[in-house]
Amino acid sequence: MDIGGRISALCRYPVKSTQGEPLQTATVAAVGIVGDRGWCVRDVATGAVLSAKREPRLLLATAQTAGEGVVVTVPGEVPASGAAADRLLSAWLGREVRVDRAGGNGVSGHFAYVDEAHLHLVTADELTGWDPRRFRANVVVSGLASLDDLVGGRLRLGSVVVEVDKRTKRCAMPTMAQPGIDKDVGVLRTLARERDLRLGVYAHVVSPGRLDVDAPITIA
Repeated sequence: MDIGGRISALCRYPVKSTQGEPLQTATVAAVGIVGDRGWCVRDVATGAVLSAKREPRLLLATAQTAGEGVVVTVPGEVPASGAAADRLLSAWLGREVRVDRAGGNGVSGHFAYVDEAHLHLVTADELTGWDPRRFRANVVVSGLASLDDLVGGRLRLGSVVVEVDKRTKRCAMPTMAQPGIDKDVGVLRTLARERDLRLGVYAHVVSPGRLDVDAPITIA
């Protein structure tokens, strides 16, 4: 059933908590967009996976996929990959870290460093002028005011079928500074006051396929 929605933007975040890469098309496997959160920055001493919740500087770094790996850029430095990226991030963060890939082959057996779901969707209307990068969604939807009423249902996004699991509860990350975005604690206050701290939805993949910007969104 046509509900008037379309994909207006796609984004993949190769390394957890760093800036992502806008896409015009994306391949979706059984566990989400191939390469999305496929790597993390890991503290060598503790083994902990770092996220911007505890290390907000990660939001100032950028990662892009390159073949079977990623290229990482931090402010004021040239891009690096492999062992050079480990050294670059370690010097920048002031502790020894490495870029770790999630287990599996990146397609059917890829267990990404995601918090809760395969895909994260938000509507352009819900953003109300906020930069979409604050919310780190994979799919921005136009033509629909909200996806909240579709929780529990199935959507077809291009050739991909997903089941909408739940509304996304927001943490402090949308308030943090990013390249070209100032810190703004008012974001969370507004969401608490007007939206019960929820914005966007999480979904899991039912049927893999391909996503394209401007593809229709229908009830599956």
